[in-house]
Amino acid sequence: MTIVGFNYDKLSVEKKEEEVKKGGDFKVTYNVSIKDMQDYELKLQDKQKALRFVFEFSIRYTPQIGELGMNGNIIYTEDKEKIKEIKEHWDEKKDVPDDLKAQLINLIFRRSNVKALLLTQEVNLPSHIPMPRIVPPSVNPQDYIG
Repeated sequence: MTIVGFNYDKLSVEKKEEEVKKGGDFKVTYNVSIKDMQDYELKLQDKQKALRFVFEFSIRYTPQIGELGMNGNIIYTEDKEKIKEIKEHWDEKKDVPDDLKAQLINLIFRRSNVKALLLTQEVNLPSHIPMPRIVPPSVNPQDYIG
């Protein structure tokens, strides 16, 4: 598999509540889908066939404190036979073969989760990925000298 392009077409993040309660429980729901596949021609010295996969990535918080959405595309190239096989599979099932789908979705998750962290931080939504935390040891009053 050769990925030659990964692009975002739309990025949106919205905070729906003014104040997110500290320590409040929330649930995060992810949705990743490949919406479309199109022929794509790489503009190199010799024209090379490729495929363009259109995707959506979204994160929703429950309770409804906010949501994030991203639309984009991945440019994929392979030998002519493999591209023909993928196109036939798409025409028949409107889906990507499982081996390729797993690779595409993993790529979308890797790239989009990092971007989502930055975007949610901008509007003060809690992180959708659990972050490591350092908890200081409890202070024993007998050790206090001040």
